[in-house]
Amino acid sequence: MSSGRCFHMPASAQQFRSARKRLIAAAAVAAFAVGGLTACGAEEPTVTKAPTGEADKGGDAGGAGGGEEKDAAEADAAEGNDGLLAAGDTATYSSGLKVTVSGASSYTPGEFAIGHTDGNKAHKITVTLENTGDEKIDISLITLSARAGENGVTAEEIFDDEVGSGFDGKLPPNKKATAEYAFDAPASAKNLDVEVDLLDFTTEPAQWSLTL
Repeated sequence: MSSGRCFHMPASAQQFRSARKRLIAAAAVAAFAVGGLTACGAEEPTVTKAPTGEADKGGDAGGAGGGEEKDAAEADAAEGNDGLLAAGDTATYSSGLKVTVSGASSYTPGEFAIGHTDGNKAHKITVTLENTGDEKIDISLITLSARAGENGVTAEEIFDDEVGSGFDGKLPPNKKATAEYAFDAPASAKNLDVEVDLLDFTTEPAQWSLTL
């Protein structure tokens, strides 16, 4: 017998992501108009390399010695990709905002998650923000995107009960904020390139190359 409960299947990941981006873009344009910001001479972040043994936090250990092997793989991948950071590296902006992306770990999407395709593998990362400046920083416009594998195919973001909520509000000085994101990649993909964009019209996005 029917329980009387009605379940509505969520929209596709592409529709969800497109709608979300439109809302964020509209908010960013409004901020641009009000604040008179300009994208000319956008600021590149400075990079702080991850301490030894920190690069794979949030990633799979891969068995005994797996952490060290993955650290080395992350470092080699970063060296072979100009401008790309490795897992655990930190991008710092003049505002005092520090952005750190963890290594990728395997993730099992929930029953009602959107963005995952059967046959692909889901990977989860942790993004940590820290405000080392003197003023509050609006972190609500921050967006992430990713590409996977040698061909750089778009890795759909996965929205689930546990991941995909992103950041909200303003981050006070001397405080941190953490959010988890998940991306869907072809099963054969060996790397995930992640871009973090502050969408403030004054900074360049920071990019990480993560080993899968």
